[in-house]
Amino acid sequence: MAVPAVFARNSHGSNGVLFSSPIRPKFGSCGVVMILLFILPASSGIRIKEMQVPGIVKVGSTVQLACRYDLEGANLYSLTWWRGAEQFYQFSPSSADPVIIYDSPGIVVDVMKSEREVVVLHNISHATSGKYKCEVLEDYPSFEKDSEVRVMEVIDEPKSSPQLSVSKQQWSPGEELKANCTSPWARPPSELDWYINDVKIPAHHSLLVTEGERGWGMGFGMGMGVNDVGWTGPGGDGLSRTSRLTLVLRESHFSVGGRATLKCDATYKRAYHRSSKVHLITPGYRTAAPSQKLYGCAVTMVTGLWWSAVAALVPLVLVSGACEEPTFVDTVDPVQRICGT
Repeated sequence: MAVPAVFARNSHGSNGVLFSSPIRPKFGSCGVVMILLFILPASSGIRIKEMQVPGIVKVGSTVQLACRYDLEGANLYSLTWWRGAEQFYQFSPSSADPVIIYDSPGIVVDVMKSEREVVVLHNISHATSGKYKCEVLEDYPSFEKDSEVRVMEVIDEPKSSPQLSVSKQQWSPGEELKANCTSPWARPPSELDWYINDVKIPAHHSLLVTEGERGWGMGFGMGMGVNDVGWTGPGGDGLSRTSRLTLVLRESHFSVGGRATLKCDATYKRAYHRSSKVHLITPGYRTAAPSQKLYGCAVTMVTGLWWSAVAALVPLVLVSGACEEPTFVDTVDPVQRICGT
């Protein structure tokens, strides 16, 4: 092994004596790294700084794909976009035709709005779903490259809110509540969650109904009961789902007046939110107590009579020029003086 030549201090203390010696200088790992960093030239290479591909998009929408890169002093040879194993876009600044678009199922490139770092797709369909890769390639002599991958999912939203039905309207604590919630057709199918008084009901209280099962018939306030479920709509992988809820009601579920709110949410990865709800009431529930209604009418009548009396007294006061303080019975509201104090 060759012995490196090093600078060292001799026994007389003079510097800069160059010698070759079998005595190997001791370098720690940090020292070796520092020497290599000093000797080797700094490497440069193209790299992708940011890649933007929307995770979930709706059928028929327009999306923008972005791939921003740093050349780090080099020149760009090409930027290409792939969906799966198929290339659909290429940008080569040094070519006679800088932009080349390749046919790919479900990919419709808006040429006028696409450029070096941005590609716009319109008329999104389910065929547009997949893994998208952006690849940037450095020009001669290195031809180094970098790439990133993102996934896009295309969905169909439900056209309406879920259909919620229960077997009856009045309930008592201790009874077993049975309810159905059916989401309209969606692709992929909606996720269904139950809430009572805005508190989520644990999933083990509900299950998804299989094809051919039915609900409990007519509901209330929400129209017809649940029909057959499990059918597939256009495209084959869409579904109308039904969730069946079974829950023993407790006194804590009802308010002081005897009402509870049952809600069903249809969602999919926060892409949309549809909700339906019904009110469950106890047999003694009333919207307003009769005494409250009478009291409200009495207040209105007393107040109306009082102001009628005031209106009748005003002309008398103006004619006589006197400012007398009439005597009133303190009823509902404090009575202010007619004349100034």
